[in-house]
Amino acid sequence: MRPRFSSFRKSHKEWCLLIDGKEPSTNKTHNKLPNHYGARVEWWYEADKIHDSETTRNLAYLVTYLEVFGPRLSMKGLGVLEGWVYPDRAIMRSLHADEVLADDGTAFVLTPKGHALIAPWLVQDGTTFCRVTGTEQKA
Repeated sequence: MRPRFSSFRKSHKEWCLLIDGKEPSTNKTHNKLPNHYGARVEWWYEADKIHDSETTRNLAYLVTYLEVFGPRLSMKGLGVLEGWVYPDRAIMRSLHADEVLADDGTAFVLTPKGHALIAPWLVQDGTTFCRVTGTEQKA
C-alpha cells in the first residue's frame, strides 16, 4: 500500500534534521502523474551538477526514500496515495554516478557501497527497511 504524502514528508523532515541538521529543501509537493522522462537514466544526468554522494544531505534523502518506499526506487517517481514524489534529480544522479545506486532499467537499487553507506541508519528486512536503534546506531 502506498504511503500518504504527509507521512513521507514527516519522515523526510525527521531524517534530514537528524542526519543533515537542516530541513529538506525539495520534495515539498507531490505530482499527479509519474515522471516519464525519468525512465531514461540519461535524463538524470541532465541535472546541473553532481554532488559528492557521501554528503549528509544525500544520505538523508536516500535513507528517507528507502525507508518509505523500499529497496526499488522507481525512476519514474515514488508512489504516494495522492500521486507521485519525484526523487531529487541532483541527489539521485550523484548517488548513481558514485555507484551508491545502480539502475535496473526501471528503478534505482542499492549497491554494496550503498548498503554500507546506509548501515548506521537502516537495515534491510526483505522488501522493507527498518531504522537501526539502540546500541546498533553507529552515528
